Amino acid sequence: MKSEVSHHITIPTQVVDHLNIKSGDKLQLTLPDNDNQQITVRPDRPDRERQILPIRWFLLPSLLVSILFFAYMAHQNINQIALAGNNSIASAVIVLGIVSGSLSFMFFYFKQKREIQRWLTGSLYWRSFPTLWVSFMIILTTCLLGFFWFAGILFKGATFDQFTSTFMFFLFISLINYLMILSVSALSVSMIFTLLVSVIVGGVLSSMITNSNKRWWEHNISFLGTDKAAYSWQFNLTLIVSALLTVALVDFIFSNLRKQFGNNRRLLVLRILLTLTAVCLGGVGAFANNGRGLMHELHDQTASFMVYFMIITIVAIRYLLPKMTPEFLALSYIIAGLLIGTTILFQPVGYLSLTAYELIAFIMSFSWMLLLLQALQRMLVHDQRTFTVTVE
Repeated sequence: MKSEVSHHITIPTQVVDHLNIKSGDKLQLTLPDNDNQQITVRPDRPDRERQILPIRWFLLPSLLVSILFFAYMAHQNINQIALAGNNSIASAVIVLGIVSGSLSFMFFYFKQKREIQRWLTGSLYWRSFPTLWVSFMIILTTCLLGFFWFAGILFKGATFDQFTSTFMFFLFISLINYLMILSVSALSVSMIFTLLVSVIVGGVLSSMITNSNKRWWEHNISFLGTDKAAYSWQFNLTLIVSALLTVALVDFIFSNLRKQFGNNRRLLVLRILLTLTAVCLGGVGAFANNGRGLMHELHDQTASFMVYFMIITIVAIRYLLPKMTPEFLALSYIIAGLLIGTTILFQPVGYLSLTAYELIAFIMSFSWMLLLLQALQRMLVHDQRTFTVTVE
C-alpha cells in the first residue's frame, strides 16, 4: 500500500498576520493556470464570513433617497400617505428602490472586482455584468410588485403621517440596498445556479396558483403568459430571467472549460445549442401567445425551436461530451425516450391532453438541463486546481 507523503509550505509572517491565521485553520491552495502563474492561498471560509459590509455603503444612499421622498411628499402637501396606490409608500419604494438598488449593485460589483474575478475572470467579468445586472433588477422589480400587491390586500386603506411614512420608506430602501450589495458579495456559480432553479420553479408555480380560478389547465401552459391570464407578466418575466441566468451560466462554464480543453469543436457546438435553447426560452416569454398574428407565430416558432434544440442536445450529448458518466448518458437516453413516448401519446394517439403533455415535457427537459449544467460545473478546472490544506 502506497503511503501519502506530507509536504510543508512556509508562509511569511506578514501573510499570517494579515489573514489572521491560527494553528488548525484551513486554507485554500489554488495551483497556477495559463492566465495566472501564481499560487493563491486564502482562508477556507465561507464568502459571507470574509465579506464585511460597512453600514455606510447602504445606509447613506438610503438616507439621501428618504430625504427626497420626504421633500416630495411635503411639497405635494400630502400629510397622510397611503401604503399602496398612487403617491404611496409602495409606489415610491418600487420606483426609487429599483433605482437605488440598481446603483448599489453596480457600485459594489465594480468595487469588489478583485473578489469577483477570482471565479469570474478576464473578459467574462465584463461580459457577464449586463446579464447579471438585468436579471437581478427584474427579480427585484418582480419581488417588490408582488410584496406590495400582497401588502395592499392585507392593509387595505392604511395611511401614515409623513414622518412615519418616511421612516418606513427608509427601512424598505435600506433593506433593498443591503440585499443588492449582499447579492454581489455572494456571487458564485452555485449561487446563480440556485437562483435559476428558484426563479423558474417559484415563478411558474405562483403563476399557476394566481390563475387557478381561471382553470388555466383547460387551455395550456402558454395561457399563463397571455393577456387572458392574471398577472401574465409574472410568467413571462420568469421565462426571460431564467433565460438570462442560463446564458450567464453557460457562458461562464464553457469559458472555463475552454481553458482546460482548448478550442474543442464539440464543446463549441454544445455551447451554441445550450445558448440557443436559452434564447428560445426567453423568446417564449417575450412573445406572448395572444391569439393570432405575428406574436402568436413568433411564440410558436421559438417554442418549437427550443424543443428541437433540446432533443438534438440530448441525442448528441454522447458525442459532444465524451467524458460524461455512463449513468448520465443512460439517464439522458431515458429522458429522450420518455419525451418521444409522450409526444406519441399526445399526437397521434391523443391520450394526453395539451396541458399534460406540456407539463411532462417541461419538467423532464428542465430537469435534464439542470443535471447537465451541474455535470459541466463539476468539470471546471478550478475545482481540480483548488485544494484544502491545514495550518500546523
